[in-house]
Amino acid sequence: MPRPAKRTSSRPAASLAPTRESGKLGLFTTLARTGLFLEALQRECLGAHALTFSEYSVLRLLQRAKSRSLTPSQLAEEVICTTGAMTKLVDRLQRSAFVERKPNPSDRRAVLLEITRAGRAAADEAAETYRIGRERVLTELGKDEAELIHIQLTRLLEAFESERKTAADAEQRAS
Repeated sequence: MPRPAKRTSSRPAASLAPTRESGKLGLFTTLARTGLFLEALQRECLGAHALTFSEYSVLRLLQRAKSRSLTPSQLAEEVICTTGAMTKLVDRLQRSAFVERKPNPSDRRAVLLEITRAGRAAADEAAETYRIGRERVLTELGKDEAELIHIQLTRLLEAFESERKTAADAEQRAS
């Protein structure tokens, strides 16, 4: 299938000024601005399904889990939030009948979260809307360009994960 013709930007050059810094500072400025656009796209696509990106992420993680269930702590780690924030998020998903809390057979004090049929349906519908939104943006990039950006962002993600692990290890040693 041929790739659609690349659209040219009609924005004036001045609107790009915030991202014209170079080096590592420029990288973070560009990354922050990209993050804002990504969050706006996520709100647009997922908001149509009354989901936040974090809620959508939890549903997708539960769909993909081998056992179809995960602990709140596992989800908090994956979604990069506190266990307290995860509890509130799960409460909202449970009120919407998208997840259920079940006793954890290996730990009586803990619970497992399972996605419901309604949760699977909501996640699938939201995933399609989000896919269309992502494709709308990604048509601006060629295949090789997208792959290069992916490789470089994967390296940056590794740096973030390493820094987070180092900070968590230091915090654990201090306590």
